Amino acid sequence: MICGEDLAGRLVVGLAGTRLTRREAGWLERWRPAGVILFSRNASGPGQTAALCRRLHDLVPDLEIMTDHEGGPVAPLAAAVGRPPVAWGLGLLDDPDLTRRVHESTGERLAGLGLDRVLAPVADVLTERRNPVIGVRSFGSRVDLVSRHVAAAVAGLLAGGCRVCLKHWPGHGGSATDSHLATSTLAAEPDAMPFQAGLEAGADAIMLGHLRLAGAPVATLDPDRAAAARILGQGRAPLLFADDVTMGGLRQDMAALGVEVPAGAGLVEPQELSTGWLAALAGGGCDRLLVRGIPWGAFPCAGVATEAAVADIPEQLSPSPAAWQEAWRGLADRLPADLELAARTPGWLDRTAGDRWGPADDPDAGCLLPRGHGFCRLDSGLPPGTDLLLVTSHRPLDAGLEGAGAWLEQLAPRGVALAVGHPSLATDLAALLPVDWEVHETPEWPVDGR
Repeated sequence: MICGEDLAGRLVVGLAGTRLTRREAGWLERWRPAGVILFSRNASGPGQTAALCRRLHDLVPDLEIMTDHEGGPVAPLAAAVGRPPVAWGLGLLDDPDLTRRVHESTGERLAGLGLDRVLAPVADVLTERRNPVIGVRSFGSRVDLVSRHVAAAVAGLLAGGCRVCLKHWPGHGGSATDSHLATSTLAAEPDAMPFQAGLEAGADAIMLGHLRLAGAPVATLDPDRAAAARILGQGRAPLLFADDVTMGGLRQDMAALGVEVPAGAGLVEPQELSTGWLAALAGGGCDRLLVRGIPWGAFPCAGVATEAAVADIPEQLSPSPAAWQEAWRGLADRLPADLELAARTPGWLDRTAGDRWGPADDPDAGCLLPRGHGFCRLDSGLPPGTDLLLVTSHRPLDAGLEGAGAWLEQLAPRGVALAVGHPSLATDLAALLPVDWEVHETPEWPVDGR
């Protein structure tokens, strides 16, 4: 069984805040993990993030610093580099050269701050319309389209100076379950073509998801799945990452292996992870194990547990790259030019409150639509006669939309609805609204200022 320093050397750990604490620094020096993954809690601005990366590289020179900066709703370093256009939108525009340029700009910004790798692009094909966790993170629902944009994204990120990691092998697009919370079982074997395309474009790593086909272990614990991913490299075996190992999707299989499983459901706290839990994943063939924190319990280190927080100085981002702006203009042009928005009674239903991906909207924008129509958030409900409805969500609408009856009663007989976010929103919204309502959709607001 892999253990001790050999096991610690496979870890990619998360940090608590925008500055490295003395205890974290001591742990990194003692255990020498493979990498550090940065989240939104670690970034308050470009200068601060660059300083953190320099500190980490000085402390452990061969440490690989990475982040899940995909674009759209998954952009944890938005405070440092901005929020790139969403993958689904790039797939709708279907201009691979634009996709390459968008990702090259993203890679340049991240590499400029000291990031080494981007855990992107998403190579999943969205075959389950109401997939709760992939949604607009995918380039589309067709294998050929996703493949060409994955290849373009890989080429762009590499040109920008960042290594990449394709995800989520063997394919998360057909799942109806969020593997962060529970085991996700796939009904059919996903298509490997997007992963193959990404490797041929220069990707050197694949992330395995906590996904299973009926009768098999989850991919992160299945040596056969790991071997199949390596074969895709055609003689140049990719590095295999395990998706965050604190996810609830591992609980069932870990218990079946006889590994002690912490009490509760859903995500496991990093400090509760055992060496047995981590060793099982290494035994499944994973070269890197992502952990959203530091597994203090499995790999202890002396030091002060808490330190006084230091306030960060506010920083201003540079303007968004030209390629990002070009993509947003393309999405804006997809909305009907003759939408009658003036002299309407607007209402905004934000279904993203508390969502782990963050809000679908930009609450600081004075005007959300390119044509200048402003929406105000309506937490208390819709005004009577609402005939312009904005619905934002990066997840599918709840079954039947809890409490829908109350706001449906406030709608005018005719109106216009704008669905922003998850690809399933427009269809589900149209089924709820009065028959004479128009429904239009876009994966994100096509405006700058992200």
